[in-house]
Amino acid sequence: MGGGGTRVEYKAPKPDNSFAKFLEYQIKKEAADTKRAEDEKKAEAAAAEAKRQAGVQGFGAYKSNVYNQLQKGLISFGEAEQKLSDYGTKYGMVGTDKAAANLGNRYLEKILPGQRNTAILSAYEEILGRAPTKEELAKSTERYAQGYYSNNNDLRDALYKSTEYQDKYNQSYLDNYYDTKFGKQTVDKKGKKTGKRTFKFSSNLLPAFKEGAAADLVNRTGIKMPDFGESFTGTSGEIEEQLQNIRDSRQFLYSAGLTNLQGEIDKETQKLKNEGQKEIAKIGRDSSIYSSLVSGFWS
Repeated sequence: MGGGGTRVEYKAPKPDNSFAKFLEYQIKKEAADTKRAEDEKKAEAAAAEAKRQAGVQGFGAYKSNVYNQLQKGLISFGEAEQKLSDYGTKYGMVGTDKAAANLGNRYLEKILPGQRNTAILSAYEEILGRAPTKEELAKSTERYAQGYYSNNNDLRDALYKSTEYQDKYNQSYLDNYYDTKFGKQTVDKKGKKTGKRTFKFSSNLLPAFKEGAAADLVNRTGIKMPDFGESFTGTSGEIEEQLQNIRDSRQFLYSAGLTNLQGEIDKETQKLKNEGQKEIAKIGRDSSIYSSLVSGFWS
């Protein structure tokens, strides 16, 4: 073969820079994401700060409103504390705990004593019908301070259970019932209830005697009717017994009257029977005479 052969030339491939571009893209993207996150964070911080500032500006008025509600008894102290705490949480504020503490001091020093004093006065007036004495006011205030009265209902329950209330008003549901049925209880010189009532009764409600009939009834039955009068004072049991006596007496009088009426009817009926029998006997005698005369005439 000759000295000249085929010559093969190899070309170097073009450099591949796609990965470098990808890295460049990623770097730019991460930088953009970081800036955007920083911008959003700044925006959120700015919004939060603006909200906090708005909360700070409105906190004074809000706190005063809560204080007024607490002072008027519209909310409890616990509710007032919660309102201040919720306000601080809502607006991202700090220092509301201090405001709540200040509010607590004002409540204990200015609001609570006045509310308790009003509760004591109103309880005595509404339940016992009078104002408390200085000693009673001091004792009730002390019981509140020591926690013996945890709320106003404890005080009112104590007054309902007091001897004064029991003496002045009814002791039970049964007393209410008898007050309605027989009238209020009488009281002694000290104003305490005696357990007795005065029941008024009209004797006109009983059957009336005809003139002379009362004496005749006594003679015939041996029973004299009592004089019930116009009123009777006694315990509920005694009044019930007296009412039963009146009922029995009324029944006796009606029964006696009906018995007497039946006796008169029987007497008249027997009289008619006797007269009828006499008339029949007379007719029989007259008939016998007439028969005898007729027989003699025809014989």
